[in-house]
Amino acid sequence: MSHFLPLFFFAFLWPSISLAQTDSTSVLHAQCRDADTDASLPYVTVVLRRSGEFPRVHITDLHGRIEIEGLAPGVIHIQARLHGYNSVDTTLVLSHGLITTLQLSLSSVPILLREETPVQDLSAPDLIRRLIASTRFEYFHTYHTNMHTYAFDAYSSQKVINRKTEEIVAGIEYTIKGYYQSPDSLAQHITGIRNWGKWRLSVSPGLTQSPARGIVDDKSFEIALHPVSPDALEHYHYERVSTVQVGDLHVSRIGVSPRHGHKPGLLGDIWITRDDFSLVGYDLRLNFSALLQLRGIDHWQVYQQNTRYLNDYWLPARQIFTIKTRDYTAQATTRCYRYDLNTDLPPAIFDTPEIVILPEATTRDSTFWAAHTADRDTAHIRMKSELLQGNLPAAWQKLGLGRNR
Repeated sequence: MSHFLPLFFFAFLWPSISLAQTDSTSVLHAQCRDADTDASLPYVTVVLRRSGEFPRVHITDLHGRIEIEGLAPGVIHIQARLHGYNSVDTTLVLSHGLITTLQLSLSSVPILLREETPVQDLSAPDLIRRLIASTRFEYFHTYHTNMHTYAFDAYSSQKVINRKTEEIVAGIEYTIKGYYQSPDSLAQHITGIRNWGKWRLSVSPGLTQSPARGIVDDKSFEIALHPVSPDALEHYHYERVSTVQVGDLHVSRIGVSPRHGHKPGLLGDIWITRDDFSLVGYDLRLNFSALLQLRGIDHWQVYQQNTRYLNDYWLPARQIFTIKTRDYTAQATTRCYRYDLNTDLPPAIFDTPEIVILPEATTRDSTFWAAHTADRDTAHIRMKSELLQGNLPAAWQKLGLGRNR
């Protein structure tokens, strides 16, 4: 049976301006919400246009936000659009050295949904049970059993910031070739490294499998269950915060907290599709009890955002890993920009440690980095052009199909 969304008629927007710690450039912070429910809207396409320039396209994160730095001051035209919602258009004047904050509310319109089983009104624990029951490898999730292998390219940058002066005291960037093999094998090969700043940083895995697992002072630790572990329902409380439509899917945001606050655990949100119970992403941080076991660490957080490929597979697209101490903030951002699904992978790839730094990685020169920058932007440029033409799920599908020809 076909299904329609209700119709709401208004779209609202309002900007505000505040002082920014910038040079002569401007900063734009935008937040997209559903006009009826006020729920944050992930994966909204936000297009920035200036006269005589090629449009800049940005996609809101799972919280419905975009943050854009380094914008030239002056008049800028902004359009926000999402399949199933009325587009919102506005014009702003960006000022030198200021942050402009923009709130965008999109009103939904009736669209024809997929002719599949009607979406069930499941509770948050029931959604988690459905997710856990599906085939899963921590940050990777799909309910399809025909996903056997994949290879991906990724780029990771890490920086350490002095919290008092906001000075970047150290940084490193590197490229990754990653491999996955069912049921639970992962390998990552570092192919290029570049350090900058006052300190020299060492390489850590580009993709973090669990926000409650890591290394501090050369000591490994695992202090809490992941909230989508098989027995997580015994340890965590789940509550549905909101449900929004993203293209032809309904995505629920689930709030997560430990059942017993005095025990180490994770706090935050998980996003799950209500249509096929796939993991869209999560934003999780260690609670106070867990931080007590990490000497000198004030904050430990992992944000994972997945992207839908071939209209079926949700695979990692971006991960932001943040650690704060009293004096410093360390942040690692990893972006996956090319996937090859169900490719032939030699067994030898998985006979090595999860992270391998190839011999040539530390000798890459500026020629490599110039070429690499152009290469890693290819997928994003292609996605942007697709998004400018139509709805987001169709763009994902075309992106995935094109990558596997």
